[in-house]
Amino acid sequence: MFNDIKVDKCRLLYKKNDVSYEDRMAMSKKLKLHFPLSTICAKSGFIQQTFTPTKLVRFISDYGHNLQMPKEKQLYNALNSITLDKPQLQEKLHVTVIHVTKDIILTKPASEYIDMLANKQYSYLDTEYTISTGKPSLCLHCRKSIDSEVPCSFLIKFYDKVAEFNNQHRHYECQLYETLSKREKELLGNAYNSSKNYVDLSKLNILRIEIEFHGKEKLFPITKALSADCSLLTLPLMLESLKTETFYKTLEQVFNNTLIKYVFTADKTIETAVAELSKVRGLACKLLSESSQAKYYKPIAEEMGLLNQFSEINTVIKKIIPNSELYNELYNILFSSVNDIKESITNEINDIRSCNSYNSIEIKNLELINEVSVFDDS
Repeated sequence: MFNDIKVDKCRLLYKKNDVSYEDRMAMSKKLKLHFPLSTICAKSGFIQQTFTPTKLVRFISDYGHNLQMPKEKQLYNALNSITLDKPQLQEKLHVTVIHVTKDIILTKPASEYIDMLANKQYSYLDTEYTISTGKPSLCLHCRKSIDSEVPCSFLIKFYDKVAEFNNQHRHYECQLYETLSKREKELLGNAYNSSKNYVDLSKLNILRIEIEFHGKEKLFPITKALSADCSLLTLPLMLESLKTETFYKTLEQVFNNTLIKYVFTADKTIETAVAELSKVRGLACKLLSESSQAKYYKPIAEEMGLLNQFSEINTVIKKIIPNSELYNELYNILFSSVNDIKESITNEINDIRSCNSYNSIEIKNLELINEVSVFDDS
């Protein structure tokens, strides 16, 4: 339930002329039976079926929340039923949208982690920080793939799941579809009411991380991970992976890789990152990375004609592991099982020295930009 992968949205597409009227009507009825909140849209000769897998009806009394993912066998049976158990019909459908999410239980309010991530420097992402009903959220827009110039737009969201749940339901009691495992009960502690099988979300700090994959190109990492021979995420491919219980594991792999590739890219300590720089540039990197004041330094550098120096320093900063307990906690919870990626981060993070914050005036008064030429800073 928590710290586990979920699919918050899925969209199936097929050509209207490829499916008979009778089958289309039967599929629509089955879709509403399994996913009452699903939508069906006809556009340009295509039919779109959009549903939330976490809201699959699992018994008569359905609660309509998206915190508990059904078992792979349950989702397989539902999708098979929606497509009338007809393999020839299933071949006509493919996936065009998937939203992959995780709800992470943390020690401090979700807003603190969101603020920390909003202050980081990103190489390939545009940040959009907003506040709604007093709670912050962060959207990271990817402009292009790291590996090519081909546009690869997708969205990574961070927001307070407890606040969102309360806004939608006007309470904090999350009635569960199924009973929890022993591990899940231990994780929730006194937030879980075993006699009534619900979770009191007001006792938890939950950060939701959501990655939206839209379109063939954006879904390709998932498709490739499921089958090296396929270029399109077809429904039969999805059904086969659900049947063999490899779909969720594959989604988690892509989810983790995407976050590591675009968000948690820092992989060096300050000492390692500045080892070959001059003392002045090294000092600038330490001050700016530890005080999150790069946004103040850039206009100052531009005013003084030192933007080329700022660009060099900014590039180094993006490689430095943040000196942050929040970052360390979030990283370890997300990737504790990913042993082959950045194995040294836990040890290295402890080596980063602490430093007091600096404001823009103090940075402007540093020798770095007042006295030292960009061509001679030795």
